[in-house]
Amino acid sequence: MVKTFFFIIFFFFCLFNTVSFANNDVTMDEIASEIKQLQSALKEMESNYKAKIDKLEARLEKQQTEKDYSARIQKVEDDNKVRIRSLEELLGEQRTEIEYEYDIKIRTLEELIDIEKTRSYGNCSNLPQRTTSLQQRPLFYGTKGSFMNPDVSVVADTFYHFSDSKFGVGEFTDEDMYFREVELGLQGYIYPGVRAEFFPCFEIAEGKVEMEEAFANFLTLPLNSNMLVGKHRVRYGLVNGLHQHHRDYADVPLVVQNFLGAEGYVDEGIDFSVMVPKISIPVELGFAIFDGAKSLAEEEEEEDSGTFNLFDSTPVAFRDHVFLAKIDTNMLLLPHLDISTGYHVMWDDNGAGNTAVHNGHFSLRYRIPNSWSKILWQNEVYVADVDNIANASKGFYSFLKYTRNRNLDLAFRYDWAELGLNDDAHQWALNPMVTWHLTESTYVRAQYRYGELESEGVSAGNVNSTNEFFLQLVWGLGPHAHGIKR
Repeated sequence: MVKTFFFIIFFFFCLFNTVSFANNDVTMDEIASEIKQLQSALKEMESNYKAKIDKLEARLEKQQTEKDYSARIQKVEDDNKVRIRSLEELLGEQRTEIEYEYDIKIRTLEELIDIEKTRSYGNCSNLPQRTTSLQQRPLFYGTKGSFMNPDVSVVADTFYHFSDSKFGVGEFTDEDMYFREVELGLQGYIYPGVRAEFFPCFEIAEGKVEMEEAFANFLTLPLNSNMLVGKHRVRYGLVNGLHQHHRDYADVPLVVQNFLGAEGYVDEGIDFSVMVPKISIPVELGFAIFDGAKSLAEEEEEEDSGTFNLFDSTPVAFRDHVFLAKIDTNMLLLPHLDISTGYHVMWDDNGAGNTAVHNGHFSLRYRIPNSWSKILWQNEVYVADVDNIANASKGFYSFLKYTRNRNLDLAFRYDWAELGLNDDAHQWALNPMVTWHLTESTYVRAQYRYGELESEGVSAGNVNSTNEFFLQLVWGLGPHAHGIKR
């Protein structure tokens, strides 16, 4: 039964194939026509889909471009927000300092106004009744009024120094605590935009008084310029223009001491500076002329002790008028990071040959966000080129300070310098130090200095080294006593 069923199926299958092959000529033409139609339809679909794909790719590229611009815009906005926050923090710190200082001044002025009003009303009460209407008018102050009194400041530098050197210690005397100097500051406006400043200095240990600075400062000259006229600390380099109590160390860097003297270069002259207009970064140009014709060493008559001072040298001597040219700039690299660079040169106008002292300096400042902490890295290089000396003397120092908070400063300085005009000998020194600020105008500083002298005239060994310790207490009253914030 099963065999019969499969036989019948096989018979019908053969019969169907025979009929199909019989009609093969007719169906092949139809199939070819249908294939052509399908091919044309496929080509049309391919062209349509290709057009749609091109359109989608163009739209995708446009969206990607818009996304790139959005990312750039967002990055610029984020950078601007960071800079704004940094500026707000910096302005907040400066505002706090300014408010503290001016609160004191305002309270003082209010007390003086009350005194003047009481005195004026007391005097007016003794006048006839016809002057009663004048009492209702505001009070004005003339040249003798309290508003014309200058700012008065007093700064005392109390100092202790110890050294184990067998050869002396240069500028410092090895004795008990003493007043290194007491400085009086008289500052005030003598005309709108013109400020006069006088700084007599009392050297208690030596029993003498000298005028350290006395000059007029023209602050509002055209083209954003200003000018100093008179006797002042020459604005040369980063150290010489600062008073000792405004510096970050108890001593003087060896290269500054060897080239400019322990007291620095103070002279009579005119110093003009101007800000370069219409450029993206601040650039200050300066030119000055001074009386000169003097040595930068202290003019003191001392008995020859017959000893060699390890940190003593002969500074540069100018033989005629001294000229100064300088360029300084400051750039903000990041919201909390900026750098300052500059080049200064001083030379004399001697017909027989010029003496020139070159200075290059670089400073980097970083303020840690949302805190009082900041880092200062300061570097200076000096080169003295004297006409009658074959080799130029040179030296440098590198200073690093970390401000932990409003009170604590930790710092380190490395010194290397040739002995002034003697390039056969050089010194180097390591200077760790710590400063504790009690107030804005009072601080205590402890500093250690280890130094060595290498020279052809001094034998090697421990005899040409020294260990020194400095303890400094600076206190002051008045606006000049406030330290310079950098």
